[in-house]
Amino acid sequence: MTWSPGPVVTRRRLGGELKRLREGRRLKLEDVARRLECSPSKISRLENGKGVPRWRDVRDMLDVYDVQDAGMRDRLESWARTGQAKMWWRSYSDVMPPAMATYVELEWDAARIQAFEPFVVHGLLQTPEYARVVLRNALGSSAPERTIDKLVEVRMQRQDALKQEHGLAFACVLDESILNRVVGSVEILKAQLEHLLTASEAEHVDVRVLPFSAGLVPGSRGAFAKLDYTEGIEHGLVYVERPPVAGEFLADPAEIADHEAWLKGLYAAALSESDSVPLLERAVRRIDTSDG
Repeated sequence: MTWSPGPVVTRRRLGGELKRLREGRRLKLEDVARRLECSPSKISRLENGKGVPRWRDVRDMLDVYDVQDAGMRDRLESWARTGQAKMWWRSYSDVMPPAMATYVELEWDAARIQAFEPFVVHGLLQTPEYARVVLRNALGSSAPERTIDKLVEVRMQRQDALKQEHGLAFACVLDESILNRVVGSVEILKAQLEHLLTASEAEHVDVRVLPFSAGLVPGSRGAFAKLDYTEGIEHGLVYVERPPVAGEFLADPAEIADHEAWLKGLYAAALSESDSVPLLERAVRRIDTSDG
C-alpha cells in the first residue's frame, strides 16, 4: 500500500519547517509579520498548521528566511499547494459541524487507525442503512431528512479511505453486544454483520470481537481511536467520542500513552481475527433461525 499526506498533515509539516527556518534566523513572529505586512497571528497559524497556506505567502517567507536551496524551495512551495487543496468533505460544510469536519480531515490523512467501539459498529465499517439509523438516533427526530441523507453520504465517502490504494490500515475491536444489538431492524443488523465479514477479508482491515467472557477490560467504557501518521504528527492523536456526533482530540503524550495501553489490553482480551469471524457468522445464522 502507498500513503501520501493530504492537506491537514501537509499543513502541519509545512508549518513545522517554516517555524524551524524562522527560529534558525532568530526572527520573532513580529519581525516576519512586519516584513510581510500581515499580522503575527497569521504567521503563527501557518506555523501551527491551522491556516490555509497561500503559495505567495510561503514564497515570501522563504525570501525573508533567505532560503537559497532550490530543492527546498520547490518542496515547501509544493506543500503549500497541497495544503490549499479542497477535499471532498468541503461540499458538506452545511451539515457537518466544525468538530466533525476536523475529524474527517484527520481520519482521511491517517496512515493507521486502531479503534474500539462498545455500542455500535465503527463508521468506517457501517452500511448506509445502519448509518442512517445511528445518525437519526444521534441527531434526534427533529433533524431534517436532507441532513441525515447528506451525513450518510459523508460516512460512505469516508469509507473510500479503506480502499487499498488509499493506504489506510484499519483495525477495530467491537464489543460482542454490537453483534446482538438490533439497530433499526434485524434485517439491517444482518446486512451489517455480513458487511463486517466481507470487510474483514481485506488484508489491511482487521475486525475483532471483544467477547462477553473477557469481562470488564480497562478502556472498554467508551469509544475511542488512535490515529497514526507517517509524517506531520509525530506521536499521533487519540479521538475520544463525545455524544451526540462530535468528540475530542487528545494530543498530550501522557493521555496518548494511556489510550495506547488500553488498546493493547483490549487487543489482548479480544478474540483473534480468525476466531472473530465464526462469532460473526453465528450471529448471522442466529438471525436467520429466528426469522424462520
